[in-house]
Amino acid sequence: MENVFKRSVLGVAVAAAAMASMSANAYEIGQNNDFSVEVYGVAAISIVNYDITKNGEDTATGYDYENESRIGFRAGKEMFDNVEVFMQVESGYVGEDGTGGTLGNRDTFLGLKGDWGKVRFGRMLTPMYEVIDWPYANPGLGASWDWGGDVKYNRDRHGDMARYDSPSFGGFNFNLATGRGDKAVEGNNWFGGAAHYSFAEMITLHAAFETESDRQLEEAKAATDGSWSYTDPTDSTKGVWTPGTAAKDAVMADTFGYLVGFEASLPAGFGLSGAYKAGESKVQNGDKSEQASYAVIGQYWNGPWGFKLGYTANLESETAGVKQNDEDSIISGQLMYVKNGFVPYVRVAQRDLKAANDKTGKIDETDIFVVRVGLEYGF
Repeated sequence: MENVFKRSVLGVAVAAAAMASMSANAYEIGQNNDFSVEVYGVAAISIVNYDITKNGEDTATGYDYENESRIGFRAGKEMFDNVEVFMQVESGYVGEDGTGGTLGNRDTFLGLKGDWGKVRFGRMLTPMYEVIDWPYANPGLGASWDWGGDVKYNRDRHGDMARYDSPSFGGFNFNLATGRGDKAVEGNNWFGGAAHYSFAEMITLHAAFETESDRQLEEAKAATDGSWSYTDPTDSTKGVWTPGTAAKDAVMADTFGYLVGFEASLPAGFGLSGAYKAGESKVQNGDKSEQASYAVIGQYWNGPWGFKLGYTANLESETAGVKQNDEDSIISGQLMYVKNGFVPYVRVAQRDLKAANDKTGKIDETDIFVVRVGLEYGF
């Protein structure tokens, strides 16, 4: 999973500010035969401290500055009546040394659109992951809800994709997408979709699914020959024999996942959202693993001040019906203030995470107390 590139949006106000910035404040930087180009982006930096205890041992290394600034370009021009060609190229986050900030790291595509909807080809979020990531990963729930699950049954931002987004039909719209999982693996294809329905000017319902065939979990390994090694090259009696290994086929799985969720705008500045997702990964000629998760987020706004409180949990996964003792949970609260498009914020979270250790075969238990202070601005 591309953890370092995950979205870190601050709340409904931040999303609204960013969307407004992208439409109203995006800058036209040039024209080529009437093909207008706009630049947009987010300037975002925070100082964060992770107080980490792993298997009872303090493993914290101190505070860090995390730079999630990014930039993008958009362009479009009518090709035929009711058919506009449009494109987008967006960088990744700057990160520690700028290596993650390459253009094309985030959503980058070419497409066609009209009042019939839009179709895009390139690198984008899958329909299911788009709902996972927003609105349910904020504030700071991603390490469990987003990419922290032990059973992998969906992609996230992915290339080699074709995606269709419908227009709105009286508050209802849908998305469909398909593409290659790993282009180097024959037969590894996925398909997914999502549906959204808004009504009463206060409720939005979401549902999504994703299925994939021939997802490679482990690469094939060639056979190796046994060999001798000697601690003393002059004495052949002090040799150590390392046996060879047999060839091993690739481990392939077929996966399926789904999500249902809601958002509710309540009176007096309150809001509530929640979602449940579950999925399975069936190893071909092997066992089936399953896992479910849920997230609940409440928020309150009073003028420019906002507060969000979220909780998420990955339930214990099961393999061949046996529980794996790998449940996770995160509780996170965030206080923020919106002024002229700037959003300073403070976020505090407690992460209780479990994961299988591939080397020891045991479960690693990690407790992380997170304090983050940051500033974001969309332009």
